[in-house]
Amino acid sequence: MAIKDVQTYIERHGLVETEDSEVDKPIYRKPGFNGIRSISDMEEEISRYLRERRDAKNLNREQVGMMLGIHHEILARHERGGAKLRATRLIHFAELLDFSPVEAIHVAAPHLFGATQQEADVKLKLMLRMLDLPASTAEHLLMLVEELSSDGGADATPTRGEKRRGS
Repeated sequence: MAIKDVQTYIERHGLVETEDSEVDKPIYRKPGFNGIRSISDMEEEISRYLRERRDAKNLNREQVGMMLGIHHEILARHERGGAKLRATRLIHFAELLDFSPVEAIHVAAPHLFGATQQEADVKLKLMLRMLDLPASTAEHLLMLVEELSSDGGADATPTRGEKRRGS
């Protein structure tokens, strides 16, 4: 069942009505550290990140385009922010260029990771370290974190921003 009062939802989640050149109607966004970034600005940040990752791997556009199954000119458009990047294409880039999609999202929207840039950077670093842990270490770390949480690890895992039951 849908929420009856969407305005309460908007207020509770700190969303702000704004306009964006990518969308014909007003949209609601969560402000970042320096206000609300446009969708095209976020696309450009992700594009810059992809280009830097490709360069760091010493691959040219023809090579990466071949591995993606697209023409190198389409890849060039992705790297300039001229072509919209689907989530599935971002995952494919991550597979080829050896990064976590979380890194690209952090570049575009660090405010989703913490209340300040420093907090967001620390949380990203922690996430990346966790991804490199052996499975048994990750399992032990999860048990420790659940023990340290205020409710001792309730069954329901909250989404970001929601509190666990009993908190």
